[in-house]
Amino acid sequence: MRRYISHQLPNQIKTYLSLILASIITVIAIDFFILSSDYAQHTFKHLIAKNPSLSLIITPVTFVLIVYIAKYFCHYIQGSGIPQLIAANDSRNKSIREKLLSFRVAVGKIVFIFVGMLGGAPIGIEGPSIHIGGSIFYGFNRFLKLKRKLLIHSLITIGGSAGLIVAFNAPIAGLLFAYEEIGRNLKKQALILIAITSALVYMLAVLYRGNTPHLGDLSAYSLNLELVWQLIPLAILAGIVGGLFSKAVIYLITKFISHTKARVIAIALFLGLIIGLFNYLSEGKIAGSGHNEVLLMLAGEQLGVEFVLMKYFATLTSLASTIPGGLFMPSISIGAGIGAEIAPYYLKIDAQVIIIMSMIAYLSAVIRAPLTATFVILEMSTAIHLLIPALLVAFIANWMSKLIFTQPIYEALAENYLKITKN
Repeated sequence: MRRYISHQLPNQIKTYLSLILASIITVIAIDFFILSSDYAQHTFKHLIAKNPSLSLIITPVTFVLIVYIAKYFCHYIQGSGIPQLIAANDSRNKSIREKLLSFRVAVGKIVFIFVGMLGGAPIGIEGPSIHIGGSIFYGFNRFLKLKRKLLIHSLITIGGSAGLIVAFNAPIAGLLFAYEEIGRNLKKQALILIAITSALVYMLAVLYRGNTPHLGDLSAYSLNLELVWQLIPLAILAGIVGGLFSKAVIYLITKFISHTKARVIAIALFLGLIIGLFNYLSEGKIAGSGHNEVLLMLAGEQLGVEFVLMKYFATLTSLASTIPGGLFMPSISIGAGIGAEIAPYYLKIDAQVIIIMSMIAYLSAVIRAPLTATFVILEMSTAIHLLIPALLVAFIANWMSKLIFTQPIYEALAENYLKITKN
């Protein structure tokens, strides 16, 4: 047994010291990233609340600037960052991994997300946090020079898991996402090193900034299991809407691919104008990650079906533009909006429980990682006692989404990055 375990772990003490140092840097870097992104989106919303028409200028200009620079100078920082990690882990080519993951990529991601939030982009920071974490951990391989493929790919997976843990304060979800998405092709033996380092990252994060639930403490809300069957229509609806979203994203990204600078600028301007219009109509509510809007809906405030529709299409438009930005929190806010609109029809179930279930169902349908979707929401809301109904809605929504679009969205995007890096 000892020999089996030791074969899965590094042999040199410097490797463990580097993992500890990478964990510390990741916690500090992502915490700074979260704070700076929050400042940027709040600044934009404060400005637009006073003069909504400014979004028709600021947002399109921001999109043109980011899309142009990212495409021609920093191509591998585009999108959420999760496809880059998957592509890096799926590739055996060292040069491809170094293009997709590096300290330079991590810094670029932080800068461009800040600019995007400042310009009103409806993007999240969780996917980028995963990319940043993976880039930091893999960057340490320059000093470690690991040779074994298992350890190199474990290092990337650990970084991605660390990014999700720090961003959402959700250790179980971080570990599950490492296996559902980032490291799905890794051997099971890698779990030992990934689990140990993920636990270290979580402890460091708690020591550094505390242990406040990302969506507040909703542990007081419960659900009678006899009423679980009533959640099935909600799960089906969320699965269909989420599946259509994923299918549309891949279709639009393929449709908007361009290699001429004039067309790149024209498309970025067009998509930026669409989002600018949504910002104008919503007075900035659809800008940013949607975290504050989720908190408002959980507190009982109705943002209306128009918020759901505008956030849905704004997020779709933003992803189609390929600007850097995450999908997790925007999807969670859309799910929360669906739940808030449907909750009044559930007379025997608390609105907060319906919103939680809707967030899980929609996120599961979009990212096609039902275990991650379940635990990330339950950990963010300290509602782990709702695990049984949560798993039910997650797997039903995942199944419905799969009927609409067979390939998971991150896997499809990862294949695009592998094609690009080979060209």
